Amino acid sequence: MFKWPVAIATENPRVLYLIIELLKDLGLEFVVCTTDDTRCEQAKVVITTQEDLLNYEYNSLVVVDERLDPDFTSVEIMSRLNDVYEPTLAVVGIDPGMRFGVALVLDGVVTYKNSQTSPSAAVRLTLRLNSYVKRLFPSCYMIVRVGTGSKLYSTLYLRDALGQYPNLGVELVNEHHTTLSVGVTSDQSSAILIAGRVGRQHTDTDTILEPKDGYIRSLQQFVRRSTHDKRDISKEEARSILLDKISLDSILDDAN
Repeated sequence: MFKWPVAIATENPRVLYLIIELLKDLGLEFVVCTTDDTRCEQAKVVITTQEDLLNYEYNSLVVVDERLDPDFTSVEIMSRLNDVYEPTLAVVGIDPGMRFGVALVLDGVVTYKNSQTSPSAAVRLTLRLNSYVKRLFPSCYMIVRVGTGSKLYSTLYLRDALGQYPNLGVELVNEHHTTLSVGVTSDQSSAILIAGRVGRQHTDTDTILEPKDGYIRSLQQFVRRSTHDKRDISKEEARSILLDKISLDSILDDAN
């Protein structure tokens, strides 16, 4: 008998719409039914609300409401689909560059992947993933592994991450042979591979950047691209970012 990966069991139209859109984004097959439908018993994961739940029990239940956090729910769904219930190690892999690939791997199982457009956005997502892991799996240990293929962007990420969360466990990983695909999601694939490699502990020197001409040009290009050509930065502004005298965020915020 065919078993659906996911069954959606709710009569709440808002929740139903949100979950269907999320499952489409995740590329998962699903069936919509009621909580007393036998297809729920055959599904790997059942998604419902507290109001719809009543007295029914299923092995893999995800309870949501209209305040749905799609990223949190994605992690929960993918964990349950892959039988990850009590992981011991959570790793966030980061592939820094003009785009930042971000992946969450729980005990070797990929449960989330995404791309961000700036170091600060990647850091915010990292901290959110950290909070998700603590909420779902309180005893799970978490580390962040950052690829070092781009010294400029790995350092900008590291500065922001440690500035907000000094006790964040961060390892720096050699990115050799982590680019195995091309296209819009290649950074996500690299982030997954980075998460699977043991790195070295970061030091104070890893947050230092020299004002090299190549870094200056790259920052100028990054700002133009990130602001859709609304903002140009001078060499002096780029140099100040590299020397940590002003933040990249302050430049990007000015353009919005």
